[in-house]
Amino acid sequence: MRKKILGNRLSHKVFLMLVLVGVLPIIILGFLALYSLNVSHRIDVAYIEQKLINQKIEEIEKFFDEIVSTLELQVGFEQTSEIAIESQHFLLKQFLNEHAAFEEVAFVSLTGRESSKWSRIYGGRVSDEELIDLSHLERFRKALGGDRYVGSTYRTLKGPMISISMPVRNKNGIIISVISAEINLSELQSIVKRSTLGSEGYVYMVDGDGFLLAHSQEENLEIKDMNDWGFVRSLVGGRRYLGVENLQRYESPWGETVLSLGDYLPLLKVGIITEWPIDDADRIVNTVRNQIAIVGFLVLLFTGLVSAILTNRIVRPIKTLEVGTERIARGQFDQPVSITTNDEIEDLGDAFNKMMQGLKRLEELKEEFVFIAAHELRTPVTAIKGYISMVLDGDAGEVNPEVQKFLSEVRKASDRLNQLVNDLLQIARSEAGRLKIEVQSIDIAEAVQSALSELKPLALEKSIKLVYNPVTTPPVLADSDRLKEVLINLVGNAIKYTMRSGDVIISHEVKDKGLITHIKDHGIGISVEAQKKLFEKFYRVQTEETRNITGTGLGLFIVKQIVEKMNGKIWVVSEESQGSTFSFSLPLTTNIKAS
Repeated sequence: MRKKILGNRLSHKVFLMLVLVGVLPIIILGFLALYSLNVSHRIDVAYIEQKLINQKIEEIEKFFDEIVSTLELQVGFEQTSEIAIESQHFLLKQFLNEHAAFEEVAFVSLTGRESSKWSRIYGGRVSDEELIDLSHLERFRKALGGDRYVGSTYRTLKGPMISISMPVRNKNGIIISVISAEINLSELQSIVKRSTLGSEGYVYMVDGDGFLLAHSQEENLEIKDMNDWGFVRSLVGGRRYLGVENLQRYESPWGETVLSLGDYLPLLKVGIITEWPIDDADRIVNTVRNQIAIVGFLVLLFTGLVSAILTNRIVRPIKTLEVGTERIARGQFDQPVSITTNDEIEDLGDAFNKMMQGLKRLEELKEEFVFIAAHELRTPVTAIKGYISMVLDGDAGEVNPEVQKFLSEVRKASDRLNQLVNDLLQIARSEAGRLKIEVQSIDIAEAVQSALSELKPLALEKSIKLVYNPVTTPPVLADSDRLKEVLINLVGNAIKYTMRSGDVIISHEVKDKGLITHIKDHGIGISVEAQKKLFEKFYRVQTEETRNITGTGLGLFIVKQIVEKMNGKIWVVSEESQGSTFSFSLPLTTNIKAS
C-alpha cells in the first residue's frame, strides 16, 4: 500500500511538473498580455478623448478668431477723429450680415458713450435715445487702453452670450474709437454636436460658473447647473485633465460610469469635457479579453490532457516494474516485465529482467543447497538420535546418572535438530516443486480426530482441554497426511502458546463453496504487527511470554504452503491477551466436481 501511495505521489509530481512547464509560461504571457492590453487600452482611450478635446478647442478658437478678425478695424488714414456716423452705420450693418453670432455691435467714442449701435434684437439700427454710456465699464477702459477685452459668458433667452471690446486705430496706430459687440455662443452647441466618441461617448462645455453651455447629446441639456459636480468645479477652477495619467473614472451626472478628460480655455473661460461610458469604451477590449480567456482555458485544458497522457506514459513503466518487484518478493521469477518505450526506461526494464533471471538462478541454487544439506544432515542426525537412545535405554551398559542427565539434554537437542532438518527439507521440497500433494475426497473429521489423539498427552501435561464435537461435514479435497500435519501444527501451537489451563476448540463451517476449520485458543494472543509476518519463514513472535518456547519459525510457513497447494487459504484473527483463532479453508468435493 505504501508503494502504491508513493507511486501516486510520483504521478502527481510528474503531472504537476508538466502542467507547470506547459501552463506557467502561458499564464504569465496571458497576464502580461492582459496587463499590456489594459495599459494600451487606457492610453488609447486617453489619446482618443484628448484628440477630441483638442479638435473642439481648435474649432472654438477658429470660431473666436473669425469673430475677432471681423471686429479688428484699422482706419487707412491718419485722422485722429472718430469715423463718420454714416461709415459707422455701414460697418455695423456689415458686421451683422457677415456673422450670425453677432447679436449687437456698437461704436464707442473716446469719452465712453456709444456713438452708433446695431442690434438683431431691435431689428437693425438702435436709436440715439437707446445709446448708453460705457465709460464706467471695464470692457471700455481695457479697450481704450489698447487691449482686447473678452468678458465672461452670461445667459439670455437667446442662449449663452459673451461681450467683446476692441480698440479702433488709425494708420499710425492711434486709438480713435472703441468697438463693442455681444456674441451669441449658440454656435458652440453646433461645434460640440459634431462630435463622436465611440457609440455612447459625448462632449460638453461648461462656463466659468459651471453652467452647461453645450452638449453633444442635446437631450442631456436639461441639466443646467453642474457647479456642484466635483470634476467640473475643479476644471473651471483652472485645472487641466489631459493625458493618460489624468484619465478620470467616476459616475457622471447622467448616471453612467465613465472615463473622462477635460481642458480649460482661459480666453473664453469655458471648460470642455469628454465622458466615455466604460461599457462602451471597453466593448472591444472586453471581447479581446474574453477571447484570451477562452483561448487560455482551451490551452489549459489541452495542456492538462497532454500532461495526463505523458504522465501515464512515464509512470506506467514504473508501475510495471513495481508489479515485477512484488512478484519477486513472492518468489515468482517466471514472468519478466514488458516495457516498450524505446528509451532508457526500456533499458531499465531489460536490466530488471536480467536481474530477475539472476535472482531466479540464485534462488534455485539456494533451494538446491538447502535440499541437499537438509537431506544429507538427516542421516547423521538420525544416527546420533539412535545411538543416544540406545545408550539411555541401557543397550551399551549401565550409564552414570550424571552422564545420563547430560545425554537426556543431548537427545532433546537432537530432537530439535531433527525437527529443524525435517522442516528445512520440507520447505526445500516445496520451493523446489518436490513437495507431493495427493488431493482426494476425504472426511476432515477423521484427520482432526487423528491429530488430537497425538496431541492429547501434550494437552494433558498443561491441563488444557481439547474440545471437538464432530458434526456431519461435506467431504473436502485434501491430502490426508498433509492435512493431519497442518492440524498437528496449528493445534500444537494453540496448546504451546496457552500459558495456563484453558480450552482449545476446533470447529467447522461451510462458507463460500468451501469448508472452513477454526482452531481457537485462549492463549497469549498475537499483536497486529506480528500477524502481518506470522506466515513468513523463520519468523517467531518475540515477547517476554514466548522467550522460553522452542521453535524454528518454520511451522506456519510450511502450513501455509501445504494449505495453498491444496487450493485453500489460511488466516488468523487475534488480539493480545485474548487468544487467537487460526482458520483455514479447503474446497468442497461437490463444488470441484460441479465446476
